[in-house]
Amino acid sequence: MLVPFLILFSVLALQANDLETGQKAMDEGRFADAEAAFSRAVAAQPDDYYALFNLSLSQTFVEKDDQAIAGFYKVLEMKPGLAEAQINLGLLLHRHRKFTEAAEQLKAALEQKPNDARVTFHLADSLRETKKCSEAEPYYRRVMELDSADVASKLSLARCLVELDRVDEADPLFRESDGALELAQLYEDKGQPEKAVPIYEAAVREKPDVQVLTHLIAIYLQQKQPLKAQEFLESALKQSPDDYDFLITYGRLLRDQKNFVAAANHFIHALKVKQDDIPALNELAGMLISLNEDAKAMSVLDRLRELNAETPGQTFFRAVILDRNKQVRAALQAYQAFLSSSGGKFPDEEFKARQRARVLEKEAAKGRK
Repeated sequence: MLVPFLILFSVLALQANDLETGQKAMDEGRFADAEAAFSRAVAAQPDDYYALFNLSLSQTFVEKDDQAIAGFYKVLEMKPGLAEAQINLGLLLHRHRKFTEAAEQLKAALEQKPNDARVTFHLADSLRETKKCSEAEPYYRRVMELDSADVASKLSLARCLVELDRVDEADPLFRESDGALELAQLYEDKGQPEKAVPIYEAAVREKPDVQVLTHLIAIYLQQKQPLKAQEFLESALKQSPDDYDFLITYGRLLRDQKNFVAAANHFIHALKVKQDDIPALNELAGMLISLNEDAKAMSVLDRLRELNAETPGQTFFRAVILDRNKQVRAALQAYQAFLSSSGGKFPDEEFKARQRARVLEKEAAKGRK
């Protein structure tokens, strides 16, 4: 019986050496070497839960999560209730978004380690991800008791409270956890932009971020406060002078203020950003017509016609420009084209077009060009 005993002793000695080698490699961050050593240890003693635990742990560091998960499950079959295996398995399952299974393992581990903030947080997070916010809430609050500086738990609890329709309670937690902009977006989504505005304004005072400015501009336009929108548009254009949407929006505000020259310049700038853009061409044509810049306006109208985008209203203005520049036949043709396409949508302009068309027909009959 001495020979089998010596063989067993030799195997155990080799396994102990592999375990020691593996642990040293883990301590030094050589995880691939650690996995190799622990693999040999498991091969030598497949029923050794300690060796398998260390192998599984090393595999989490070398992106072999599936093998690690299977290994930790097997460890728990060998050693039920081993907290460290439950914790590592739970964290791995959480990483792979298997939240129901993760919660099961982490809850079991927490019974043995009730003051472990990391386990408590990931348990709460797993419950939240499975739409069990009422269950998650006390665990998040427990994390905050264990670590008052923990920002992630405050933010996650705030999101949970939103799910539970307790936004007023969530508000201070968002603010304390650098989640103020998320809170502002939430107020917007809930149709309470007036609560979002001071949050956004505070943010842009600290740092004029383009995305935040965009929210403010949209809210003020929606609330029919063009001067406030203009204020933030000016700031936004300083940050992004070639932003098409900012240029068009600012141009339209200037148009509504009858500042046609400045508006036209913004629409021209927008067309440099997006060549042949129909909305910008439409707006520019309107400004040039208002400024009696007939030649430039006709050039823009001609471009819209080339793009098959001239509207009946623009055809009317084409006729007016031709008319006041004494181009009788061209003006008559434009009035007639307008009347055939307007469909009763422009009664005032249609009345004027009919009156002028009658006059121009008589002039054309006399041979005028």
